[in-house]
Amino acid sequence: MSQNPPHFVCSKMAVEFHPRVGALVSVGNNGRTAERQQPTQEFNNGLVFGRQPLRDGEIFEVRLDRKVNSWSGSIEVGVTTIDPDMLDFPTSATGLREGSWIVSGCSILKDGRSIRDNYGADLDTLAEGDCVGVQRMANGDLHIFVNGEDSGVAATGLPQRVWPVIDMYGKCCQITLMETPQANDNDSANNAVLAETTPASNDSLRFHERCGALVKLTNQGRSAERRRPLDEFNNGVVITTRAIRDHEMFEVRIDRLVDKWSGSIEMGITTHNPATLEFPATMTNMRSGTIMMSGGGVLTNGRSTLREYGEFNLDELTEGDVVGLMRKSNGDLHFYVNGLDQGLAAQRTPGSVYGVVDLYGMTVKVTLVDPESPRHVPHSDRIDRRTNRILRTMTVGFDNESVPCSGMEESEKILFHPKCGSHAAVINGGRTALRPNALEDFNNGVILTTRPLRTLEMFTVRIDKMVDKWAGSIEIGLTSHTPPELEFPSTMTNVRSGTWMMTGNGIMHNGTTVLDEYGHNLDRLKVNDRVGVMRKQDGTLHFYVNGADQGVAAHNVPDGLIAVVDLYGQAAQATIVDMSEDVPPLSSDGETDSSDVEHNRRFSPRSPLINNCVTEELRFHHLHGRNATITNNGRTASRPNARGEFNDAIIMSNRALQDNELFEVVIEKMVDRWSGSIEAGLTAIRPDDLEFPNTMTDIDYDTWMLSGSAVMQDGSTIRNGYQLDLDTLTGGSRLGMMRTSNGEMHFFVNGVDQGVACTDVPPGIYAVIDLYGQCAQVSITSGSENSLINGDLQQFNFTSPRAIHRFHQNAGKNVALKNNSCTATRVRNFNHGLVLSSKPLRSDELFEIRIEQTSSRWSGSLQIGLSMLTPYEVTPTANLPPSAIDLRSKVTWVMSGSCIKRNGLMLKENYAPTLDRLEVGGRVGVKRCTDGTMHIVINGEDMGVAANSVPKDMYAVVDLYGRVEQVTVISSSFPDLPETDRPPSISSTSTESLELDAECTSLELVCMEFHWNHGKNVQLINDNMTACRTASYNQGIVVSRRPLPRMQLFQVRVDKLNPRWTSSLLIGVVGQAPDKLSFPLTAVGIKKSSWIIQGNALFNNSVKVREQYGPNLDSLHVGHLVGVMVDLNGCFHLFVNGVDQGVAAHDIPVPCYVVIDVYGQCEQITIIRDDMIENDNREKADMVDGMKESVVGSPPITPAVVRNCEYKNLCTRFKNCLGLPEGYFNPEPKYNLCYCETCHKLRGDEPYVKRGDPPRDYALPFGWSRFALRLPPRAEMMNVFEKWHVAFHGTSVAAIRKILDSGELLIPGNVQPGDIMMAGRFPVPERDEHSNDDNKPQTADITQIFLSPTVKYAGHDAYAPRYKFIDPKTKTTHYATVAFQVCIRPGCYQTGPQTIGANEPIDPKFDNNEIEWFTKERGATVLYGLLIKIE
Repeated sequence: MSQNPPHFVCSKMAVEFHPRVGALVSVGNNGRTAERQQPTQEFNNGLVFGRQPLRDGEIFEVRLDRKVNSWSGSIEVGVTTIDPDMLDFPTSATGLREGSWIVSGCSILKDGRSIRDNYGADLDTLAEGDCVGVQRMANGDLHIFVNGEDSGVAATGLPQRVWPVIDMYGKCCQITLMETPQANDNDSANNAVLAETTPASNDSLRFHERCGALVKLTNQGRSAERRRPLDEFNNGVVITTRAIRDHEMFEVRIDRLVDKWSGSIEMGITTHNPATLEFPATMTNMRSGTIMMSGGGVLTNGRSTLREYGEFNLDELTEGDVVGLMRKSNGDLHFYVNGLDQGLAAQRTPGSVYGVVDLYGMTVKVTLVDPESPRHVPHSDRIDRRTNRILRTMTVGFDNESVPCSGMEESEKILFHPKCGSHAAVINGGRTALRPNALEDFNNGVILTTRPLRTLEMFTVRIDKMVDKWAGSIEIGLTSHTPPELEFPSTMTNVRSGTWMMTGNGIMHNGTTVLDEYGHNLDRLKVNDRVGVMRKQDGTLHFYVNGADQGVAAHNVPDGLIAVVDLYGQAAQATIVDMSEDVPPLSSDGETDSSDVEHNRRFSPRSPLINNCVTEELRFHHLHGRNATITNNGRTASRPNARGEFNDAIIMSNRALQDNELFEVVIEKMVDRWSGSIEAGLTAIRPDDLEFPNTMTDIDYDTWMLSGSAVMQDGSTIRNGYQLDLDTLTGGSRLGMMRTSNGEMHFFVNGVDQGVACTDVPPGIYAVIDLYGQCAQVSITSGSENSLINGDLQQFNFTSPRAIHRFHQNAGKNVALKNNSCTATRVRNFNHGLVLSSKPLRSDELFEIRIEQTSSRWSGSLQIGLSMLTPYEVTPTANLPPSAIDLRSKVTWVMSGSCIKRNGLMLKENYAPTLDRLEVGGRVGVKRCTDGTMHIVINGEDMGVAANSVPKDMYAVVDLYGRVEQVTVISSSFPDLPETDRPPSISSTSTESLELDAECTSLELVCMEFHWNHGKNVQLINDNMTACRTASYNQGIVVSRRPLPRMQLFQVRVDKLNPRWTSSLLIGVVGQAPDKLSFPLTAVGIKKSSWIIQGNALFNNSVKVREQYGPNLDSLHVGHLVGVMVDLNGCFHLFVNGVDQGVAAHDIPVPCYVVIDVYGQCEQITIIRDDMIENDNREKADMVDGMKESVVGSPPITPAVVRNCEYKNLCTRFKNCLGLPEGYFNPEPKYNLCYCETCHKLRGDEPYVKRGDPPRDYALPFGWSRFALRLPPRAEMMNVFEKWHVAFHGTSVAAIRKILDSGELLIPGNVQPGDIMMAGRFPVPERDEHSNDDNKPQTADITQIFLSPTVKYAGHDAYAPRYKFIDPKTKTTHYATVAFQVCIRPGCYQTGPQTIGANEPIDPKFDNNEIEWFTKERGATVLYGLLIKIE
């Protein structure tokens, strides 16, 4: 027998936190648990120390118990030489000095200064339950441990006496000390004794007393049982008390299984000692020293090393089966099932390993098998992998009984037939089907049932496992084919006869799409979601998602069809749901069909659809956000600590809403401390499945919310300026929400419908309220009772063919809107009365107004016309000119008097009777006709053609000028096309798509390619995925081979650029088939049914119709992604680096094709699919984390930025030339932002931001590049980023170093004579040229610090003189300007007028009389960033 290697003999050492702690820390659990108070309001003052100095070799380890998402940053650890009893506590660990080493994120700081980056794991990414520890070695080295793994030497030369320090910073708000081993002190060199230990020969294997959280040991440690097996499926890890010996058999017998979970026993070896291990939820989560057999494969350190191992699948073992393992003397590891050697699983395993068993999923109890007992004889009917393969090809059923084909009705329970797709398998007595190698294949997973489905019988399956490697998911339906006679296809949608399938949110009959938009999208289902199918007595086919009827999918479906499930794409395993758990069918009107109920009396009386949809009254669900409280029998929700907490108060309805059912609450209590207020909406997420976030707008799937006046879907704004602004509601207001039967979301205020907020909301949604900010309490009103609204009630007739036109809320500064934005009033003066329509007009759609009020004080009158200016481009309102004829930023046609003007220039004189003669009651309207002409209609009479070549998607513009003071909209918009009138879908019109194999859908590579017909200078390679321009600079047009489906993003990557040329790639869509196209020199030359983006301009049929849209495509770099998408409303979107640039055009036809011009600098592009972007190569262990823990999460999506911005690089080179010490700057990329046109548009930055308490606007420094500065400790203490205002301070290049050395802006009187700098804003000692008599009052006090909320003023040449700069890289001459971005304390400054002699508004957001801020207070400002602009 080989000797085991020596190991430490360890003893436990009682450790606890020092009684002196940070200002917000409380310590409990006998000094072993520390918590930071008020974690959502404060992010620091969370320091704790060890009670005693660290001994050599001792690990001081803590477990992260709780995190919050309110902050950035997280736990920080390290050591300090300062005795906590003598310490003046800083706010954070990085503020420790006098011999302190702190690990923050993945950086190491000594006495507050970074000495090393990229060390070990990033502590900011640790999750709840993770452990981190510190250790000082005898040689003075500092080591950091993360989850028991040594991250290596962090620092050297530590003194002998150091205290461990933990900072509960940012997200980290609670920790607990772990009981760590301490080496004995017998050896003075390292305080540890190395002892050779050999286990006694008669020491039989037992399970160690330290085990998983839910494990109970019995039978003197020989039996292990997982408690609460019907509630929990993991936390069942047990490990042997000692290391297993060479050639020693470690075997356990399965004593008990439960039939609730997927997955089962897992077994293996580990080098981790159970006495020191922090037990994971499942052993396959271990990333070191562990080899496990799981299912039918082997995983090493959590990653799959053998996908198909042995002849048995552990998930298929039954009670009484025995599973074991043996490590041989040569290091080989073998597993055994029922005594049969399964072969070599691993080689060169470590010499000292422990046996480990994971009581996972179905496995509840195991017992160690005594090696001296008689050998276990395997059951004769055990099914190994080879037997299962044979069974798949047979027509026999389960338990050796034949499955009847013609007489299947005689079998009571419906099961899966063993004859199935080549990549599928049937287990669990026919109740469960799976795709065993779901990470290697995505199709051939078709499974049929053993008998036909009866009329009114519900066939439902639950999704047990999913993988996120593929696109698409489960598909379900009915077929006339029986399992014995069917030649199983790769996907069931390939079958061309007798088959009805639901796939995604569409219905296919015999391989052809018959319904495009039907019900909930199956591709969005998650684990534990259910999907079902039923044929009713009238021959209609219905599908169900989580018990909710999705409506009629097909008519005249014959009886006696077989149910079929296709485990496609992400769907890896599904189980038939027992009928007693199923739901009763509903009739088409949403009520339970009496005949259906009679037929389904076997359904459980607790069926959610019976109770919820018919009898259960609307209440708030008992699950809610952390800061919310539900009272009054579920009818009232409140945020009790409303003045201390402003979020974490999400509440939901107790059941899903029915169609046209109103959920209404009344606001009962508000507080005036916070900004923002109630947020409301709908979500398809069940309360039981939701991990409640801080605010509901953080949810990025299946959620539709109204926040203020912004409509948001899945956390992203899809519409601004909705009719209702929730922030304006007051106490006593009633707010309701509803999903109509046609999928629209409506909001109601005091019973008044506010109109459609968004469309395509699926059924089965829950109402959700966020008691955010000022809103502190709401109650459900009686209006929510009996609130199902019949379609024949006129006031709620959502299928009404027309909707009233409205004005947009973004209007001229003298305009007030009322009557749901249908009435506009000019409240002062004679101008600044511009209003725009809320939506662009469709062709031949008349926008008409009636004059309500006039005044004889003024001359002139109303003006009306069409403009390309969108309402979203006129925020703030100061962007609008005084009158319509001054509107020249976008192409505008206006009738003024009797004339037609284009961009203020005369187009037609004496066009019609003058508008100056209109009186109260007079009507005037404007429309764009299908032939591209504009017409004016006066008192119902069309005045004829006013202008030609008017593009589509124009907004009506009305100017309340002169005499006319008030108008009301009296016209209505065109109705949406009914379902039967909509254009045919791509799949139903394209015969080419019908001939495709289902493996070549739009989600597969073959469908993402260029057409063979292209420009003459184009060469296609890489299976037509890559297009190269081989000559010249033009004739490089390529078109997609297939039409672009709605809501599918088509992206290309720029592979090669040639600086020899100017301009670059063009992209867009065309409505012509590629094989019929005759290609011009460039894409903008396509004159029929084309929408092309060149630079930042949009061309429609070769005519430029829009400018300043999105980033300039001529500035793209190699590696950038450019894409297009057409949404469900037919709107064309441009995407750059994954960021949606908004709607570029409307009314895109079906079908349309993507067109790209490889033009100018761009010489090569490649089509990019989603899986190529993600590059997701995770193995089974990564999937196991999600399937077992249900905690799979992806990192938050960060705003896209230009990875190699040349402007940012140029500014960086200028900064480097200044020779400023790097210690002044904060290197974190998220604070160092470029605000050039390309970068800020890619991030989607709004031009103005509010900051401080009370909030105040400041302008983002567009055109500048910011280099973040390190903040002084007082900045964190004073919470400057939350409570202070933001301003800018222009200065000279010579003054930068002096200001940085001082740490703040200086008052001129504090500067020594001879300093050449801008103190405050004036050069000293020379006279300031800006305080002359022309610009500055004689009484002005110039010994102050001057700032501005906009860099347009602070960066003016008068304050920030330009500096000549020669770029050392290109040798070109530039001119640089510098300024500081600062935080300034509210209340310490005054505002005054501009002093640079400007006659026009400097910044449209700020009045020239309040654009200059000044203060004399010391310490009132904190430097935040150095701004550089280069021209």
